[in-house]
Amino acid sequence: QPLIGEWEYTLYNAWFLDSMDTKVKGFTTIERLHDSFVVVRNSDADQKPDDVWVIGYSDPQEKYQMFYYDQRGVARIFDMTFDGKKMVFWRKDKDFHQRITLDIKGDSMHSVPEASEDKGKTWRKDFDMDYGRIEK
Repeated sequence: QPLIGEWEYTLYNAWFLDSMDTKVKGFTTIERLHDSFVVVRNSDADQKPDDVWVIGYSDPQEKYQMFYYDQRGVARIFDMTFDGKKMVFWRKDKDFHQRITLDIKGDSMHSVPEASEDKGKTWRKDFDMDYGRIEK
């Protein structure tokens, strides 16, 4: 429930942008789909869709999972934990490992995606992302 609503984000400290000082603004919409799923839609400042996350609980596996898809055509499945204040997503696939930590603090959130190309021995931070709530 603390995630549901409209958010504005700022992406920064990204190694893959022109400069580490470059900031990218955008919007995130988080809503329920029926009573079973949470859908996260990220878009850039021009409201062009960027990526979609669908979060749900797998009864047989007794765990949360997130299905990810972005405009590049990349699709991935992440396992997930949530304790009410922090969400952690991770995947350990053949190509590389990834994890995303999302800290929730009332009307703000902070996310740090990381990647590992040596099966989790060392991690590279991809960027920081700050979110501010626009509306519930």
